[in-house]
Amino acid sequence: MNSNHSLFSHAALQQPTSTTSDDRAQAFRPVQGGNDMQSGEKLLVEAYAAIWLILFALVFLSWRRQKQIDRRIDALEAAVQKARAGAGQGAS
Repeated sequence: MNSNHSLFSHAALQQPTSTTSDDRAQAFRPVQGGNDMQSGEKLLVEAYAAIWLILFALVFLSWRRQKQIDRRIDALEAAVQKARAGAGQGAS
């Protein structure tokens, strides 16, 4: 058991002599001078704000479209009543 422990500790202390593309992909290297982090709270508030804006836009567009449909239905109902009134007078 002691020999296994020394084998693992020796392997952990060895540094690779050359870096390949595979080594670089798995090695952590911090970015120098990069403090471009945003807080999670700010991102959460921005996400909720975006969702609410999209929801309000959808409700507004649906409301506007419904008003157009209501006007069209009113115009069609008036045309039907006019046609009925005209047909009723022609039959007499």
